[in-house]
Order: sequence, then C-alpha cells, then structure tokens
Amino acid sequence: MKSYDESKAQISSADIFNFDPSKVSPLQICEQIENRGYAYIENALSQEFLDQLELDVGTYRYSTNENIPSGVYTFGQYYFVNLLQISKSFYEYLTSDFVGSICKSFFGDKFRLKALRYYETYGKFHMQWHTDNKTDKCFAKIPGLIFIFYVSDVNDGEFQYVEGSHNWSNTKGYNDFSDDYIGANYADKIRSFKGVRGSLIIYNTYGIHRAKPSNDSSLIRKSVFFQVDSEIKNSEPIFLNTSFHHSKEVWVEQFLGFGLPQDYEVFPKPKARSLPFNIKARLVKEIVIGMAIGLAHRSKIIRNIGRAIKRKFGS
Repeated sequence: MKSYDESKAQISSADIFNFDPSKVSPLQICEQIENRGYAYIENALSQEFLDQLELDVGTYRYSTNENIPSGVYTFGQYYFVNLLQISKSFYEYLTSDFVGSICKSFFGDKFRLKALRYYETYGKFHMQWHTDNKTDKCFAKIPGLIFIFYVSDVNDGEFQYVEGSHNWSNTKGYNDFSDDYIGANYADKIRSFKGVRGSLIIYNTYGIHRAKPSNDSSLIRKSVFFQVDSEIKNSEPIFLNTSFHHSKEVWVEQFLGFGLPQDYEVFPKPKARSLPFNIKARLVKEIVIGMAIGLAHRSKIIRNIGRAIKRKFGS
C-alpha cells in the first residue's frame, strides 16, 4: 500500500531555489511579462527539489482500482494533476513568497490558483498554438499568469512563445491558432526556450504558445504547470493534503480557493484507448487472471454444493 512518508519530503522553501528569492524584484519580472509576454529564469530550481518532486510523482504514477491519487495518459502526453495531494515540496514552492510576490505585483490583491499539473510530452506529439485565457467551456477575457518549470533537461520539444502576442490575441475571440497562420505572420517573433532542468518560464496567459513538435520518438519532456487568474470565483478541482498546509498568509487561503467553488471540468479527459500499450497489456493480463480465478472459485463452489446435495439426498 502506497502512503505518504513525510520524513522523505522535508524540503523547505529555502531549499527550492538556486537563488535568493528576496533579492529578485517581482516588479522587474512583471515588467518583462508586460513588455514581452514572458520572463525566463535559467536553472531557477534546485536539483533536490526536482528529485523529490519526481519521486513523489513516481510513487503514485499510475494505478487502477486503487483508492489513491493517480496520473492519467492522453495521446502523446501524461498528466498528474493532484500534486497537492502527494507533494509537500510542491506545496512549499506554490505558496512561497516568490510566487506570492509576483502574483501580487501582477494582479493586486485578487488572484487564485486555477489549475496545476505535472505533465510529460512525448516525441511525435503535435501541440497546436494556443492561448490559456479560457475557462473549461470557452475563450474568456480573464487576465492570468502561467508558471512552467522543466523537470528534465530540454534540448528538443521545448516551450515556444510568440513574443508580444499577449497584446493582441484577445482581439481574436478564440484560443487556437494554426501553424500556417503563425508561420506566415509571426515567425520572427517565435521564442524557443531550450533549458536545463529547473529552468522557469512565467508568461501571460493571453500569449500564444506551444511545445515545439519533435520528430524524436524517444523524447520525454517533463514539466510542471500551474495557472493563476484574476477571477477568483471558480477553478478546476484542487485537492490538498491538509497535513501540508501551514501558511498563515491571507493570500494563500484565497489563492488555494478555500471556501470557493471549484466547478470547472478537470483537464485532461483521458480515455482507456489512450493508455500506452504496456499498461493495456498489463491490465488485460490482470483481468484475465482475475476472471480465471473467479471462474475457478465459482466452479469449486458449484462442485461443493453438488457434493452436499448428494450427501443429503443420496445419489
């Protein structure tokens, strides 16, 4: 039985960063986001923090018919959305003064965690250019920030952003953009972010972005994403292990959505057919063995009933 072992996850906020967050100006970061649409900090997060995060996700990576947190697979990607159930280290990062100060500088007093996920993007997967200013239903004019950091070194399939697109994308009224449109009109504005493990990108949700397509079928790009919006009335479901929560900061409770609705549909929506072949094969094996055991048990019961009837009434 998997269980959370707090003794293995004691990473404080001081151990998370490769720099002193108190010496980083949130106003300067927000100014970069205002001007370009993004801010980028190479090698921002410590290897200790990333190692612990990978261990946390690996412990609960995938399970069936177990009453524990689990990841899911879609075509070309893997997601684990319930990080706050399993990773105290991620809680420390998410509620750190660094994250809080940037959000306060960008939004003021009103902001809320809208969604979060650890995810893996595989080679041969094609992600469409898109923006993230949307609800679970449609395009929305809601200011927001995305924080993404790399959990693996990324030399291919990296995050790409159309610089300056946050200033005009909301006039279109939709979120998705074709390769042809971006290539024909904004090829010179595409910024690619190859980077080492722990590199951090913070960007305006109105900006057009994607994971660059890769032809390397063996590629696995590991990242963590979370979105913060100015609209605090709703979010995707956020599940928190309450033993992690210790912050007394007022902004943290609003940020995590305490007492507020969380009715947006969860993303992604996995299907059984999107499971990798090795997991499908394992599940089929388990089902076949389980059915065989069940049938054998049922046959034994029937035989025992038959013998009992014969003893009772004779042959």
